Amino acid sequence: MRRLKEALAKIPNVEKAPAPDVEIVDFNERGPVLAVRPYTHTDHYWQVYFATNKAISDTFGAAGYAVPETRHRVAQAA
Repeated sequence: MRRLKEALAKIPNVEKAPAPDVEIVDFNERGPVLAVRPYTHTDHYWQVYFATNKAISDTFGAAGYAVPETRHRVAQAA
């Protein structure tokens, strides 16, 4: 989470105070569920939103985390 917080702090228009929040809010069958909250002015919301998603993808990809997936097995009657 430290690396993600550092990446969020580097996004243009993310406020320095309060610092971005990254917290674990739940665990489920796919893994931990995070709350990621960078703070910005409403004029920059969408730019920060998309840059945050990219930062999450880049940071977790560099760390080697697998992408969560759900597998389904379909059995067909013969």
